[in-house]
Amino acid sequence: MKNNTIINTDALVALRQLPNESIDCVVTDCPYLIAHRSTIEPTLGGILQGGGGNQRKEAVRSGKMFEHNDIKFSEWLPEVYRVLKKGTHCYIMINSRNIKELQQEAEKAGFVFQNLLVWNKSNSGGTPNKYYMQKCEFILLLSKRPARNINDMGTPNLLSVPNIIGKGEGHHPTEKPIELLKIMIRNSTNVGDIVLDPFAGSGSTLVAAKQLERQYIGYEIDEKYYKLALHNLQNTPAQTTLFDL
Repeated sequence: MKNNTIINTDALVALRQLPNESIDCVVTDCPYLIAHRSTIEPTLGGILQGGGGNQRKEAVRSGKMFEHNDIKFSEWLPEVYRVLKKGTHCYIMINSRNIKELQQEAEKAGFVFQNLLVWNKSNSGGTPNKYYMQKCEFILLLSKRPARNINDMGTPNLLSVPNIIGKGEGHHPTEKPIELLKIMIRNSTNVGDIVLDPFAGSGSTLVAAKQLERQYIGYEIDEKYYKLALHNLQNTPAQTTLFDL
């Protein structure tokens, strides 16, 4: 197992190659259908906000933001559970439509539900929706027993961090802010721990881990975004004077 790396590969294949209980924390924005075709118009969520025009139109037609979005939760959650050490946390970003299925499959895999975090995209206008405009996204906090407290127990479950505005060629369409990811990594790991993101996108989780002096492993199946993640990591200086709780 090589740390501090991102690999252009299928997460389903790569996860099986990781040793049991070798990872200290998982933080990921997993692939999922943004909506079912029969209900696509009223269910578009924040995942589409700021995306490119053609990609947005295709997502509306198909319910898929990316080519590989049809992976099932049941295919990868058991592997993530297996590779996590006991007493660790797993953060999974999800939309409102898929929370129920994700939690059910996570609990089948052995995870314990701990909390539902809400990311308030404080500078976001939201995505129009006839069932209320979406101005937030959700993060499922799971644990592998025995239960362990987060490092800063005063952290609220409403995380107000400005969204990334003006996404273009240098960004992933669903890229999350580094500062948002740092909150989770800082609360559930210590310096030197290993953070895994099986669906790394442009590498934001890995960049946040690197800046916090954590080790990291990421997988990204799309070569375009793998190269972007590699570029982002290579241009991120590691910090060496951080204070940990």
